[in-house]
Amino acid sequence: MNSVIFTPRLKLTLIMDAERGSQEFEWLHELRSNEKATWWSIHGRSTSIEDTERVMKGALPSKGDDGGAKTYRVVYAVHMVVDPTSDTAKENPESTQQANNTTRFIGLVALTSVDAGNLALPEDLTLPATATTTTLSMELGYQFLPIGWGKGYATESVNAVFEACMRAPSFWTPFSKVYVRAIVNRENPASLRVMSKTGMMERGVYEWSGKPIFLAGEWTERSTLHIFGLHLLGGEE
Repeated sequence: MNSVIFTPRLKLTLIMDAERGSQEFEWLHELRSNEKATWWSIHGRSTSIEDTERVMKGALPSKGDDGGAKTYRVVYAVHMVVDPTSDTAKENPESTQQANNTTRFIGLVALTSVDAGNLALPEDLTLPATATTTTLSMELGYQFLPIGWGKGYATESVNAVFEACMRAPSFWTPFSKVYVRAIVNRENPASLRVMSKTGMMERGVYEWSGKPIFLAGEWTERSTLHIFGLHLLGGEE
């Protein structure tokens, strides 16, 4: 997997670890503690460093083998390339200086293998049970700071991560087929637009109900979810 990806407007950095005090952790905590960036996160906003550590422990690559099934995790920090003469650079002099006057952290794109901890979906909205032994199922997630909204950065970075994943077939060993799913709330039109621009196909709508969760500024026990999918490697069964 590429450690760094460049697009015309972005620099994406693969995150393998994020210890407290590291630059990577500072990026993640800035994102996780921002109310608007975490508006659609089922984990909510981090109110402490410990909150960020807890959430990211389940998202970043694990350090050792716990004896269970292998977990596949791909996490990229997204930075926009900043022109030193631009308004963004002038408004954020400290941020651009810390990044050598070239980039500004704006978000995160992550792919994590689906396991028992993920939302269980009916077969018509995901892979059939017969495919699970030969096809690895991943779930897409992303978050962006408000400074990165409305500019197409989410679409650009998700497409870049997909391309990097397709260029690294050995990363997915022993699987030769990889399927990516994404779950988007009906009330999140910005992410619905991103899905339409990244090759993700809508599989259908799922009406979720369960224990109350704090989402989009309120407690809810039910949500209408749009389910998307894409065969990243290997095609359909």
